[in-house]
Amino acid sequence: MTDVPRYPPTFLRSMSKLVVPLVAASTMLALFSQTVNLNGMKTAGGAALYYQSQLIRRPKLGDGCYHIFLDVGANIGIHTRFLYEPDLYPNSKTSVAAFAEKFGYPRENDNFCVFGFEPNPKFEQRHLNLAKAYNAMGWRYTPLLAGVSNANGNMTFYHTHLEKMESEVGFSAVAAKTLYGNDATPKTVKIIRLATWIHDEIQERV
Repeated sequence: MTDVPRYPPTFLRSMSKLVVPLVAASTMLALFSQTVNLNGMKTAGGAALYYQSQLIRRPKLGDGCYHIFLDVGANIGIHTRFLYEPDLYPNSKTSVAAFAEKFGYPRENDNFCVFGFEPNPKFEQRHLNLAKAYNAMGWRYTPLLAGVSNANGNMTFYHTHLEKMESEVGFSAVAAKTLYGNDATPKTVKIIRLATWIHDEIQERV
């Protein structure tokens, strides 16, 4: 028969102080395990489920970000460069000054996170290269290779035969004809519902 370990009275008294709060805590957890209403939303599992969900919270893209800049329709990413590298653009008439007014100048770039939405596949590698270069410097830039709308899905955009232009400003969902009258080239692109993305990735960031 295995000997039952014997503990001194002082040890047992110490353990009793630990066990009682644990029992009380488990009792409170049981009391809250029923279905309750939290902020007007009924949750199956009550407060216990709610607090458990906070412990396994999904990381958000915006976590750790103090300032957030969304470049919606980023094109070649020039506004991100206006924010992070304003001194390279002394001839900017409005954007560099607007960033300085809003965020100050000089500023600490590691206080910012930029998310660039751009559906044109022509610029994909450019944005990936920009993200790699900035992230290596501790500046957070995240390209999202999609357009935005009020619903998730896909949409047909058109290359308007201006691909030789660096910015290809004619890439659009509404121009089925080029500026020269001939047919544009269709391209199916991913579309993100912007309000949902902001809710899922930016709001309540930590």
